[in-house]
Amino acid sequence: MILKMRIEKIILLYKKTLCLSAIMRLVFLAAIIFSACKKEKSNDPIPKASTTPVIELVSVTPTSVQALQDSIVFTISYTDGDGDLGFSDADSMSVFITDKRFPLTIAFHLQPLSPMNSTISIKGNLPIILNNTILQNNTSTSESAVFEIQIRDRANHYSNVLTTAPITVLP
Repeated sequence: MILKMRIEKIILLYKKTLCLSAIMRLVFLAAIIFSACKKEKSNDPIPKASTTPVIELVSVTPTSVQALQDSIVFTISYTDGDGDLGFSDADSMSVFITDKRFPLTIAFHLQPLSPMNSTISIKGNLPIILNNTILQNNTSTSESAVFEIQIRDRANHYSNVLTTAPITVLP
């Protein structure tokens, strides 16, 4: 009788092991199926982006300048889905920096950043140098200047507007 009960327990344990084994095989099979469903990576080094330029502020240096002496360097990163940033005509302006104290906008020419008549995605960093910042009030001991930056492409799409942290302008 005891031998029969032990044999039944062993058979029951064996059946549970078989069920567990079947479940483990299903889990393993499901894992293989899900891992095979990964999205393939594109060979394009820059993923397709919007045809409207997108810019981000990388850095602003220095954070304190002498009026009419020091330059400010704004470094921005840009992404454009069709690569039409910049103009071959030197009279066409495409980078705009606005000093919010006045407001005064200074426009800059940007040479084409990709071959003309091409439609490739482009991405990179662009330094913009603003020379000779001035004081709004000549009697000030210092002023805080905030700038906005925007770019325009050849299709007349304007990027988002970046706003800098305050920069101290000293006399």
